[in-house]
Amino acid sequence: MTRIALPRRGIALAGALALLLLCALAATQVPAASALARRVLPAPPAASLPVGPLLERAMQRGLLVVGVRSYARPAPPGAPTPAEPDSYDVAVAQGLADRLGLRLQLVGLASASQDAALHEGIVDLVVAGTLDAPAGQGTALADGDYDSTPGMLVGLRSGRVRGTDDLAGQPVCVVQGSGLARTLVRRYEAAPRAYPSSVHAASAFMAGECQALADHADVLERLLRNDEWRFYRAIARGLAPEGDAVVRLAAGDERSREWVGAALREWQRSGEQDRARSARVGNVQFEVGLLKDGLVCHS
Repeated sequence: MTRIALPRRGIALAGALALLLLCALAATQVPAASALARRVLPAPPAASLPVGPLLERAMQRGLLVVGVRSYARPAPPGAPTPAEPDSYDVAVAQGLADRLGLRLQLVGLASASQDAALHEGIVDLVVAGTLDAPAGQGTALADGDYDSTPGMLVGLRSGRVRGTDDLAGQPVCVVQGSGLARTLVRRYEAAPRAYPSSVHAASAFMAGECQALADHADVLERLLRNDEWRFYRAIARGLAPEGDAVVRLAAGDERSREWVGAALREWQRSGEQDRARSARVGNVQFEVGLLKDGLVCHS
C-alpha cells in the first residue's frame, strides 16, 4: 500500500478544513450531521451565547421565574405544612439564574398546569423532571438530561415481588416526574403510582400501597442502611430511566433554548449537580426519618 506523507503545513491545513466542515455541519438542519458535530466540537460556554427574547425579558426585569414541583413535608397529624419547592429542582433553577446574573423566583406547579404556565407567560422555564406525556405543541425542550442517576427497585423481603419477573401488573410507588415510571411500564409491565416526592412515595410504600418502591439508587441505598428498613431489600439495581429530565420553555426561541442547554452542561461539570444529588439524599433520609417519629405526609 502506498503511503503519502503530508508536510506539516498540509496537515495543519487539513485539520483546519475539517474543523470548518464540522462547524458547517453544526449549523445544518440535517439531524445526523449536526449531532455528529456537537459530539466532536467543544461545547461553547453559556456566557458566549446570545440569549433569545424569552431570557431577554427575564434580564430586563432582573428576575428569572421558574416553575418547579412543590409538596408538603412530613408534619404532625392535623397540622399540615405549606408546600415547599423540591430541593433538586431549586438547585437546577438557581444554577440557571446565577449564570444569567438574575434573582430567582419559584412557582410551584402541578403537573397538569406546567405547560399552560409556560404558554401564558406565568413562568419563563419549567424544571420538574421527566414529562408524563410527549411535550405539547408550543413547548420546547432544552438539550440535556439534568437528573440522569440510575434507579433502583426495593421490595419487602417477604413480599410477593421476589424479582423483576414478578412486577407485571404490580403497583410500584414512584416520584412524580421520574423517568423510572416509563421504565417500569415498558420493560416490566408494572403499574407505577406517582407521588409528589421521594418521602411521599416511601411513606406510601411502607404503608402497603405498593408492592415495590422505585427511586434514585443513591437515595434508596442510603435508606436501606437504616435499621427500620431491614425488612426491605433491593430487587433490581442500575435501572435506566426511559425519559430525560429536561428544562422546558415556550417554543419559538431557539437562542434561549440553546443557552439553557449550555448552562445545564456547565452546571453539571462544575460539581453543582453532584452537590445537589448529595443534598437530595440527605434531605430524603431526614424526612423519611421523621415518619418514624409519628409525623405524616400530607398530600
